Amino acid sequence: MQKIGFGTFVAGIAIAISGGAKLPAEGSEWPTTVPVFLVGCVVALAGLVIWRKAVSAMNKASVSAVAEGKDALSLLAGLIESAKEFGRNISSMEQGAINERADELLETWVLPFAEVRQTIIQRFGMEEGADVLVTVAYGERMLNRVWSASADGHPQEARACLPEAIAAFEEAHARVVALS
Repeated sequence: MQKIGFGTFVAGIAIAISGGAKLPAEGSEWPTTVPVFLVGCVVALAGLVIWRKAVSAMNKASVSAVAEGKDALSLLAGLIESAKEFGRNISSMEQGAINERADELLETWVLPFAEVRQTIIQRFGMEEGADVLVTVAYGERMLNRVWSASADGHPQEARACLPEAIAAFEEAHARVVALS
C-alpha cells in the first residue's frame, strides 16, 4: 500500500507539473491546462494521504511487534541487575573485559529498551515518558563513557562512571514503577 501511495503521489506531481507548464494564450489569464493541473493536485494529495496512512500503519505494527514480549519494566530490572553485577566485578576486570561487558549490557538490555521507547510514550504520555527516556539515555551515555574510557586506557575513569550509569537506570526504573 505504501508503494501504491507513493506511486500515486509521484504521478499526481507529474500530472500537475505537466498541467502547469503551459503559458496562457495571448489575451487570457489562465492556460487551457488548468483542469489538468487541478486533477494532478488532487491525485498527488490522494497519493500523499494513502502513503502517509500506510507508513503510519506500518509504524504501529512495528511498535506492536517489537513490544510483544518486551516490557520496559522488566528490561530496566534486568539491566540494573546486570549493571550491578558488572559494578561488583569491574575493579578486577582488565580493559578488554570491561569493554566486552559494557557492549553486552548495551546489546542485551539498552538497545531492546530503545526499541520499546514508543510504547513508553504511548503508555505514560509525552512528558512522563520523556522523563524516563531522558534518564535512560543519560545512563546509556555513561555506559558508553565506561566503554570509551576503558578503550582509551583509562580503566579508573571507566570504574568511576559505572555507578552514575547504574544510578540513572535505577532512577528510570523507579519512575516507571511509580507511573505504573
